Amino acid sequence: MPETSTPSGTTRPHSPGTTAPDIARAIDSALREAGGGRVAGVRTTYAYGTRGYLVQFIRGDWLCTASVDAATGKVTSIIDDSGLLPAGQQLRHRARRSPTPTVRLPLRTLRDAAAAPDDPAIAYLATDAGVAVVRLTGTARPVVEDDYVTGLGPTRRIVALPGGVAGTTTDGRAFRLDRDGRLLWQVVLPATAHTVAADPTATRLLVATGTGARELAADTGSLLDLCGTTPAHAVAYLPDGDRLVAGPRGDLSVTRPDGSPHWTTDLGDRPWTAWAQGTRVYVAGEGGLKEIAVGHGVVARWSAPARRAARTAVVTGGTVYTCEPGASVTRHDYATAGHHGSLPDLPAHPQAICLLHTPAGHPRLLTAHRDGLISTHPVHP
Repeated sequence: MPETSTPSGTTRPHSPGTTAPDIARAIDSALREAGGGRVAGVRTTYAYGTRGYLVQFIRGDWLCTASVDAATGKVTSIIDDSGLLPAGQQLRHRARRSPTPTVRLPLRTLRDAAAAPDDPAIAYLATDAGVAVVRLTGTARPVVEDDYVTGLGPTRRIVALPGGVAGTTTDGRAFRLDRDGRLLWQVVLPATAHTVAADPTATRLLVATGTGARELAADTGSLLDLCGTTPAHAVAYLPDGDRLVAGPRGDLSVTRPDGSPHWTTDLGDRPWTAWAQGTRVYVAGEGGLKEIAVGHGVVARWSAPARRAARTAVVTGGTVYTCEPGASVTRHDYATAGHHGSLPDLPAHPQAICLLHTPAGHPRLLTAHRDGLISTHPVHP
């Protein structure tokens, strides 16, 4: 529970007027203004009758405090409190220059990438004609195994399933392919389709559309449930089967499998992709990548200086990678949200990233480039 401070320096219990949504908004505003960080604590302050918050957070090598107006959510100041790590122990990553294995999918535009859940060396790529299948070799070189033309036009977003892949198209359809590229089903959606997610059992799909999220049976494509009627832009399932839906303006809601409400919050900016990993939810969007504790709010944000948008991201081994389409793939430290620059030797026009492993188990970051190029890069510890 946060403390409150008076101008005289005394502390008193948490004010009844302070609400969890207010605190969540203050944290998100502070991390957005700072360009990223991991929250360390929040205090409620009162000065001359005005309530505010002091949000303490870690950003790279520094411990900082942001002052936030409780009424407006505006950040009034950010100061460095002290060096976070002793001198000489600051976090530094030296770029390790190594050959970048690549392969090109001729005459294809790549839009999305997803790692297969049943084979750590395989990724599915959304293309302007359907779906491609890529496998990592023992040398970490990507090899295009298949290039499936669905006949449904450009694929927009995909989700990998055991034995296949499901996706959405630019003309508002959802579909599923098996591992051999056979079209199992397709359905016409009532509006523009965005992201698609699969539940932990791979039996249900959640599709974001301009008229709300729709839950489909993964084996047949039949409609199971209408998850609201407001526009949905990013969707995900939580480990317990709860459904997460985020709208284009940043409104996020979590509902139980039976449709009953569980939790809502406001992200403050447009989301692009969402997924659950462990006990946390990650949302990539205009404000970079956010880590969310369901029921509480944003607890960390990773964002590159002067570049805020992230379409896809990977969180692995203490490192966070964010991809800004057409611009860069950047590295961040997970624990401190420190920014460590763009991937060295990255080819132009990155569009999406995912994590794969070579047959020997070595992790590699696969990057799908808009011009059809596919590259892989070592994962830094």
